[in-house]
Amino acid sequence: MTQATVTSKETELQASANLPATARVVVIGGGAVGCSVLYHLAEMGWSDCVLLEKNELTSGSTWHAAGNCPNYVGSWTMMKIQSYSTALYRKLGDLVDYPMNYHVTGAIRLAHSRQRMEEFRHVQAMGRHMGVEFEEMSNADMQAIYPFLETHDLYGGQWDPLDGDIDPAQLTQALAKGARDMGAKIIRFCPVTGVERINDEWKITTPNGEIRAEYVVNAA
Repeated sequence: MTQATVTSKETELQASANLPATARVVVIGGGAVGCSVLYHLAEMGWSDCVLLEKNELTSGSTWHAAGNCPNYVGSWTMMKIQSYSTALYRKLGDLVDYPMNYHVTGAIRLAHSRQRMEEFRHVQAMGRHMGVEFEEMSNADMQAIYPFLETHDLYGGQWDPLDGDIDPAQLTQALAKGARDMGAKIIRFCPVTGVERINDEWKITTPNGEIRAEYVVNAA
């Protein structure tokens, strides 16, 4: 038997031992979305929650996400979500005592048409109600910040002071740590092979056993 086989078997046995019989909520998927759901449930006092991840945390699409954190969007709902998220990211590392690479750099968006400038003004008005202070910029304003910018075909621009980027893997691990610290449970190497509604509960099947839950969140 190879070392890899032994390690895999040990991992399966550990997952089986850790899998509880019941939970209030089962979250499927250990990426940024799944760990965020688990964190916020635990923060609201729902600590009887279990996250099941088929591999390591962040090993899916989170692993190769760009990590861009803009506030600019033309939807009230999405701007609310994005402004909440960036506000959380600015304090999350200290809240859960986990190091995170989060950089608030600001960003300039360029308008190549009058219609685009009108869109910028619309988004700026929305942002004012959400505490996001976008600024309209003239070509001269933008060249003062970035002298190499060619502006002959531009109608202006917009400055987003809170635009930035984050390391998606570190964000996920920080959310996971915060959720664990508040009593939630994360089980890795435990793929979900079936979900079935039985009476008033869900039965979630894995190679390591079954778990019953009141709610299921599919974040895979």
